[in-house]
Amino acid sequence: MNLPPPIDLAIAALRWLEYAGLLGFIGTVVVRRLAAMPPALHWARAPMERWLAGAVIGGLGVVTAHPSIAGIVRVVAEGVALGLCIRGYPLVVPPGIFAAAALAFAGHAAQVNPAAGAIFADATHVLSAGAWAGGILVLATLRPPARWGGDEGRALLIRFGRVAFLAFAITALTGVLRASEELRGLDDLWGTPYGLVLSLKTAGVLVMVAMSVLVWRRGFRYAGAEGALVLVVLAATALLSAFPMPPGQA
Repeated sequence: MNLPPPIDLAIAALRWLEYAGLLGFIGTVVVRRLAAMPPALHWARAPMERWLAGAVIGGLGVVTAHPSIAGIVRVVAEGVALGLCIRGYPLVVPPGIFAAAALAFAGHAAQVNPAAGAIFADATHVLSAGAWAGGILVLATLRPPARWGGDEGRALLIRFGRVAFLAFAITALTGVLRASEELRGLDDLWGTPYGLVLSLKTAGVLVMVAMSVLVWRRGFRYAGAEGALVLVVLAATALLSAFPMPPGQA
């Protein structure tokens, strides 16, 4: 399989760090809001600053290698969100959400002509993935008082499940829409390097869904494994961005 040049792979690694930071931030926002519902679960107030710090570090590396107005604006938004978070000021969420949505302007969606629909679909995909996959990533870092089988752990999982189902549905729908624009046909999934990476990402998502089903049947016993799988799927997403042009656009 012909992979992108090493420099592009290095930039993809920085994108992976930025993706993980932004999706983790969105997941933290979702989990915090769910934990604040009565009865409040104070142990579930996951910290935001480490996710935002990862996003800023990765974003700075990306815009240093590939400067662009959209990229600079996105990293500035990430920095503002991190600064507000460290200082303990309110209004951290708006710049962080803006930065996550702005990822769509730096990807292949911006190369579609016309680009407006693809950018909107891509931004929606990122935000919904943050609520679902980012939430799973954050849950994997939490430790309920009586573990996930206890009353409080189960209560948070039930609350999250209601959000995760809708978020996953939106993520899947927008992902299919974007894939239909980036591929010429189903045979691209195994006949092109881009398609093979996309197939790997899709397989990872399907495994995540299967693991989520186990969550409801046996409790969140595979928290670490599911969180690690989220990072693998994000790595495949970052690798897709390293390809200069998807088959459908080429």
